[in-house]
Amino acid sequence: MSEKAEDENLQSFKVVLMGDSGVGKTSIVNRYIKDTFSDNIVSTTGVSFFSKILEYPETKQRCKLDVIIIYNL
Repeated sequence: MSEKAEDENLQSFKVVLMGDSGVGKTSIVNRYIKDTFSDNIVSTTGVSFFSKILEYPETKQRCKLDVIIIYNL
């Protein structure tokens, strides 16, 4: 099966983080998605989108996690 066909069969989950500026939304997502942390992140206005493919070797299943961050509500 091609990679594109596999991606079409992925279960997809969407997570939306909303909240005031400066509370740590980007830090949490960067830590989970990119496994990085910085205490010097510049406040951003607008919307950010992150995506990660999760793989479960024991069941050979994959799913896609889409994280959307909405700033400055």
